[in-house]
Amino acid sequence: MDDIWRDRARLLRVMAHPARLAILEALAGGSRCVKDINSLIPVSQPHLSQHMTALREAQLIAFHTDGPLRCYYVLRPVLVRGLIRLLRGDHEVRYRDRVAVQREAKRASAATREE
Repeated sequence: MDDIWRDRARLLRVMAHPARLAILEALAGGSRCVKDINSLIPVSQPHLSQHMTALREAQLIAFHTDGPLRCYYVLRPVLVRGLIRLLRGDHEVRYRDRVAVQREAKRASAATREE
């Protein structure tokens, strides 16, 4: 397995929590201070800190200080905005019968052999 897929899977595991997704969504619109984030995310301040630490350690977010304020921003804006947009979308389930799936598999196999 490629290292790139291990890295991507690690990022997905870190992001796979409702509070962390909400934090990323809030930060995708721009930098926010802890107090602002805490008013948007319905978790206690200690839990918010734990989630922020996990996102920081995964290098998804970072912070800068502005006097006594700690303001966070997204380090990978293209990834985060794309993921949020994808997850917000409506993804309909498409069921197919066995024959259609077999036909599709044969076409894919034939295309692979031709390459």
